[in-house]
Order: sequence, then structure tokens, then C-alpha cells
Amino acid sequence: MARFNKEMRFSNLILIIARESGRRNVSKQNLRLVNGKPLLYYVLKTSLEIKNAYTVISTDSEDIKQIGEFYGVPVLDRPKKLTYDNTKLEEIATDVLERLEKDGLKFKKCLILHPHFPLIKKETIKKFFSELNDNVSSLHGFEKESDEIFGHIDKKSRLIHLSKKIVKVKKIVSFNCKKLLEKDLNQTYGLGISTEEIFSPNTYHDFAALESVMKRKRIIVKVEADTSIGLGHVYNMLTVLNEIRNEDILVLMKKNRSLGLTKFKEHLYNVKLYSNDNEFWNILDDFKPDIIFNDVLNTSASYVRKLKSMDIFIVNFEDLGQGRKFADLVFNPIFQSKEKMNHECYGSEYACVREEFRIFQKKGIRKKISKIAITLGGVDKNNNTLKIIKIIKKFRLLENIEIEIILGLGFQHKKKLFSVIKDMNSCNYKINVIEKVDLLSKYLVDCDFVITSNGRTVFEVGSLNIPIISIAVNKREQQHDFVRKFHTGNYLEITDNFENELKNSINNMMNFSVRKRKIKNLQKIDLKKGIERVISKILSKYETRKSI
Repeated sequence: MARFNKEMRFSNLILIIARESGRRNVSKQNLRLVNGKPLLYYVLKTSLEIKNAYTVISTDSEDIKQIGEFYGVPVLDRPKKLTYDNTKLEEIATDVLERLEKDGLKFKKCLILHPHFPLIKKETIKKFFSELNDNVSSLHGFEKESDEIFGHIDKKSRLIHLSKKIVKVKKIVSFNCKKLLEKDLNQTYGLGISTEEIFSPNTYHDFAALESVMKRKRIIVKVEADTSIGLGHVYNMLTVLNEIRNEDILVLMKKNRSLGLTKFKEHLYNVKLYSNDNEFWNILDDFKPDIIFNDVLNTSASYVRKLKSMDIFIVNFEDLGQGRKFADLVFNPIFQSKEKMNHECYGSEYACVREEFRIFQKKGIRKKISKIAITLGGVDKNNNTLKIIKIIKKFRLLENIEIEIILGLGFQHKKKLFSVIKDMNSCNYKINVIEKVDLLSKYLVDCDFVITSNGRTVFEVGSLNIPIISIAVNKREQQHDFVRKFHTGNYLEITDNFENELKNSINNMMNFSVRKRKIKNLQKIDLKKGIERVISKILSKYETRKSI
């Protein structure tokens, strides 16, 4: 038996139960290599990272005993009578606790783990200990789906009373040691575990899948959105993430800048909110990302340097701050630069347009205007939509032409806007207001031209080969020169002469030859492949740095 350290005192025991034979359809399952390590290694590694817990292996295998000792884990030889398939976990735990007590080691709580579940998380192990109390003396793990089919929820503990007739309890269970030894365990409580955590390689094909999962990169996505900066960052990150396959992704948003949180949840991404810098860095320390995406406007040098010291691969988006100098990659599709650094990628070739815009394509071009759209992003803080509508009304522009006004998630000026629209529709206008749009391309693809803010949306409109009237609604958007550089539309700023400029631009777009020329310019630019370039560059540079 391996030597136990009596000088160390722990209140919790983690008991790894491992047999040489493994499952019937996989020989020596617990010893089979996964990415160069035996399957047993992964639960040992996770267990040894738990503070205030002592890890022990109970086994009938000499090979497993040697592996345990190699990794510095004490091993107990399991009696033959406790090596059968029908042996109860309570019997194994009782045997180990009694033998350890004779050796001078006593514990308050015990958790039994099986090497079959190498993806079990530290947070889950901690929960198995923390949820035990005077009223809950045992806690069994089960695959979490919906609470209702497993039994009823206890009002005090909020744990689930399991019905053994319904649930196949997994070989993960924690006990109150005193209650277990006294054979005084109460009714069975259950702790739901995610399907991924209890993935068990039961076939040789499963081992290949497990290796793939374990090679996944851990990616943190730091993104911010509120009524002042809009939802552009949210949509940009969703576009990037939806092109990444089989990686472990965690989205971080500051509580007071979490507009668009529901969008990430709709796409089933894990999201955590943090209140301050300490919480943010604690999450990073715990998650240990390989890569971080920052889509938070300008970063500081101190922030990026700290990430660099943690050996994280850093990718920044739309970043003109000092921190960009220290990142591994920077993508600035909205801006241009004559003095870019080697790791900076500027220009429209790196624009990431959403999937829906890569699917649809405008069919043909009409000589006569019949439909346009106005969309100024998720917030439109200054209600520029209303300004545009009033100008259209004042100069009697676009009468008898269908106008789609698409409002974003954060728009807060509906009352004033709707009042003006109602008045216009009583005359010669056909204005439709669309809110809570899930598929923006659906409303744009048949438009003859689109009036939009001069942010990321110009790329999406342009990807459909639709001429653009772009309006810079802030100083940052004034730096975006896509429309001006490639002559894909008319660029405007909100100045004293905005009324006349917008009137002239709309009249200009009514000209078929002008629109035709703008469309030809758009067709020369392949905006749909920008996301491919971005993902390829990220993965290529990451693998290069990793190999170095």
C-alpha cells in the first residue's frame, strides 16, 4: 500500500474507484491512452487540483496501482469480495474509510469518482461536497435534462429527490462519512451533471471522440454592448463564434454593458457576467483560456500586457487603443491605416458578415425604385431615424415607395417616430416599421438601396450588392471609409447641411445608372469570404505560436 501522509489533514476525501478490466467492449479501459495519457490520469489530475481534499485510489489492478503511485496518489488494494459488478459504492467507500481511519486519517465527506468520466469539472466536484449537510447525507450524480422527470425538488435544499425507478444514477456519489459508517443515510438526493461532463468512452470510437474533445481550445470572448455603443460587437462575435467548431467557449460581459446577452444565449453559448476587474481576472484564472477575443473597442496597454503574461493568445477586434500593439492579432475592417503593424489586419477584406448575408443574394436590378430600407443599428441613441423620416416628409421624397424602417433592440424613441409615420402614411407614404428582427437580410435583400449608419452594417448591406447611403452617427464612424473608398454608395455626416445632402443623395439613388454603377463596384469586392480569412488567420497564427 502506498504511504499516506499523516501530517496532512483534510476534511474531504476523493475516492477513485478503478479496475483493470474496464468495460466489456473496451479492454483495459482505464489504462487506455487518451492523447498520450491513460484515461485514469484525467480524473486524478482534476482531483489533485481540489483544495482541502485528499485523493485515494481503490483498485484490484497492479498496473493501476503503479500508475497511481507514479502520479503521487496513495493506493488501497481492494478486497476481492468488493470487485464484482454488483458491488455497491457504499460498500467500497465504507471499506476505504475504515482502513484509512486505522491509519489515522478521518474525513467528514467522501466523494466517489470513476475514471470513466474524464471531463468532470472542478466546480462539479466542489458542489458534491458543498451540498452535503445534516439533512443531505448522500448525493448521487445523474445526467441533467429536466427536473420533472427525475422526481421532486426539496424546498429546503433545492436538490432533487431521485426516483431510482426512473433514473440511472451515475458512478459519482458523495457521502457524509459519519452517516455512511453508521449506516444512517437518508433518502437519495440527486445532483444534475451536464451530458458533456459524464461523457464516457464505452467504445473504441468514443476514445477517438474523447481525444478530439480534449484537444479543444479554450476560448474566452470578452464583449461589451450598451445603449451608447450599440450591438455591433455582439453580432460580430456571434459571426466569428458560429464559424468555430468544437472549441470550449465562454462569453464574458460586464453587467452594466451586457446588452445583447440574450443573443448569445439564443445561440446556446455559455455566458458569465462580471461586475468588476477582480471578478474578470478570477474567471480567467479559473477557466485558463488558450485564446481570448476582445471586442470592446479600444484596449489599454496594461490590460493586454497582463493577458500576455498569462500566456494567452490575444485577438482584438476594432481596436485603435494602445493595447493593440501587444496583441497577437488585431482585426480592424472598419478602418484603414498606412502605418499598420505586422499583426494588424485592416480593411473590408476582414469584414465578418453574418451567416444570413452569406446565404442570400440580390436578384437583378430594377430600373425604377420600388422599395428601400432604413436601419441605423441596435440603439440609434440620437434618434437619427426620426431625422431622416422628417427630411423625407419635408421634401416629399420617396412617395408611393415602400419604406421599411428596421428598429434595433435598444431603440427607445418609438412614440415620437410612430406619430410622424402615422401622419405620413395617411398621405402618400407606405412606411412599415419592423421590430425585433431575427433575420435582417430578409428585409433588405429586395431593396433598391439602403440608408444605414456607417458601421459594420455597411458590409452586410454591401454583401447583398445593394447600394448604400451611409451616415456616420459618431466620430468613430467618420473613420470608416469603405463607402467612400470603393464608391459603393453615398457617405454623409450629421452636419448643418445634412438635410440637403440627404435629399441630394436620395435623388441621386433614384437614377438607375448611378445604382447600376454602385452595384458593379460592390460585385468586385467579395465581402462574403471575410469571415473565412479571419478564422484562417487566427487558427494559423495560433498554431504557429503554439509550435514555437
